[in-house]
Amino acid sequence: MPPKDDTKLGPSESQEDSLEELRSRLEELEKDNKANERKAAEYKDKLTRLQADMENLQKITKRQVESVTRQASESLIVKLLPILDSLHRAEEIAHTGNELQTEEIAVGLAMLRKQLAEVLVAEGLEEIPAIGHKLDPELHEAVSYVENDDAPENTVTEEIRRGYILNGKVIRTSLVVVNRRKNLKDDHEETKNT
Repeated sequence: MPPKDDTKLGPSESQEDSLEELRSRLEELEKDNKANERKAAEYKDKLTRLQADMENLQKITKRQVESVTRQASESLIVKLLPILDSLHRAEEIAHTGNELQTEEIAVGLAMLRKQLAEVLVAEGLEEIPAIGHKLDPELHEAVSYVENDDAPENTVTEEIRRGYILNGKVIRTSLVVVNRRKNLKDDHEETKNT
């Protein structure tokens, strides 16, 4: 029987080197994996904190907006209370049976309108100019036309309802009557008939 060659049965040196390289590589990968898991946990923690901060900021902002809105409403109402008081006094006077002259009533109403207008102007309200101005579809809504050769074409001749701008934004257009020149209409009809 030939002698046994023990070198053939065990791993060769190159196999041992390869195995050692694989173990080393596996250890590196495990270290990298643990480091990546720590980073992921840190990122998740930061994200959770940022989400909580964002939710808190939204709640604070919402409370602040509500507070400012309440304060603005309160401020406006305080400014309107004297007008309401005047209306109550006018109502009491009307129910006393004393006859008021038409002129006295007109003066009282004009004073109330002026008080209200002052409050609204202080809050940023402006009337839209209409009569004598060119029709502007962003500011005026034409509800009727009149024919008059003495006024320019598309000029507002009458205001049915006032329009208003609040802090630079149109909140209600003016309802207006607009001029249409009679001769232009006749000229246009003659051109069609020819």
